[in-house]
Amino acid sequence: MGERVRRIRREFTSTAALVLVAYSLYRSVAYASYVTNFGGYADALGYVSTIPFMAGASAGNLASSITVLVLYLKGRLKPYALDYKAPLAVLALTYCIVALFPHAVNSPLSLLVLGLVWGLAATVASIAFIELLAYGGSTTALIVQLAASSLLSAVVSLAVDGLPGTVGSVLCVAIVVAVAPLMALCRKRVEPYRVESDRSASFKETLRGSATPIMACAFFELITGLVNMYAYCSASSFTISTQAPVEGMVICAVLVTLFVFVTNRAPNQRTVYLLVFPAVIAVFLLLPFFSDVLSKPISTIIYSAYVFTSMLSTFCYVVACREARGGVYGIAALSSAVVRACLVVGLVLGWCFGNLTEGETFMHLSVVCVVCVYVLGMVVLLWSYKSVREKHVEVVVRRVPETFEESVTARADELVEEFGLTSRERDVLVGLAHGNTAASIADDLYLSTSTVQGYVKTLYAKLGVNRKQQVIDLFSPKRAGD
Repeated sequence: MGERVRRIRREFTSTAALVLVAYSLYRSVAYASYVTNFGGYADALGYVSTIPFMAGASAGNLASSITVLVLYLKGRLKPYALDYKAPLAVLALTYCIVALFPHAVNSPLSLLVLGLVWGLAATVASIAFIELLAYGGSTTALIVQLAASSLLSAVVSLAVDGLPGTVGSVLCVAIVVAVAPLMALCRKRVEPYRVESDRSASFKETLRGSATPIMACAFFELITGLVNMYAYCSASSFTISTQAPVEGMVICAVLVTLFVFVTNRAPNQRTVYLLVFPAVIAVFLLLPFFSDVLSKPISTIIYSAYVFTSMLSTFCYVVACREARGGVYGIAALSSAVVRACLVVGLVLGWCFGNLTEGETFMHLSVVCVVCVYVLGMVVLLWSYKSVREKHVEVVVRRVPETFEESVTARADELVEEFGLTSRERDVLVGLAHGNTAASIADDLYLSTSTVQGYVKTLYAKLGVNRKQQVIDLFSPKRAGD
């Protein structure tokens, strides 16, 4: 265990720790402002915002996400250039207004406007903070960042929740003010890792590598909106534990941290796609089918599954961005837009079912429909993934007939498993094992030489070497058999 801890500490640099703090503090404020409507109002269900605020937040989120996506695809957004100061200032100012005039923000219209402001500002800031996670090369450090940020966010949320309304608002404003210079420092630290790439090509490659997690989160949000609106309109009997979100964040942080320290590696993406996402989404479907007696403990389990899905989705598409050597703005904005669009669809469905006189039968039917669509989507995506893999294998078989090539491939697979290498890093590793130069590898992989040099630098760090001959030595028969 001691060696595992030391290895993780080597991968978890001081810059990664700084990014973790900034990301955690922002997540705490964004969560607190969403749930409490900037400290002015709390819904009776406890774990979600009011429906008017949620509707406004969805509209603002969609507007911001689509704008960021379009600007990114048109080349208007360079790496580490997305504005975060204005959105943070808007969040802080809104907190102050709500604290000074609490009685003016309890009408449905004012809550709708507050939600719209939150959606416009928080979405842009969130994408800017997620970008910080994409600079590193270690997937282990990334999943530790995400897990630890959930734990720290839960701690801050509990602290804010235990304070009087005005005091809590002041604390949130202070955190927002402190996060701005911290964000500037983080960007300064990660700026040297900026990689220029073909924007459209990298976005398409990233999307291929992260379509499944985006879909998983989207369907989770659809069911979330459906269940919440149905409960709101029909005065449903099932209830939500008021501490379910915080408990869910803590549970996920503990589970993911234990997994990393026991296995000393990040989650395998293929396992996440095939097993974890379908399983955790299935858990969420339990809520409408349970009575008052079980709904509160079940709600904690369900929210844990929700947080787990969001965390792993972010992990998967950030890793996909790293492999494609592209910016995170496009895929993060697309993910945010798709997720919120599904939330809106869920809200509309929940309103329709909640106003029908036949009762919970329609609720159950709607959930079954969502499950069927989700399963169909999984089948289509996995079938496509299988077809791509089979084509790749056919190409490899034609180009690699020699025994030496087979031994290099087998050894590369061992090193991928041992050091948590990405698929693109594996390709560069095989090229280095053959003694090829960065330029030669770049030609084979249809990448730029500078991009391959970036992969080589990351590989050296992960493998604990500092020159190409040491990489070749890892493939020698004597070393491979040790």
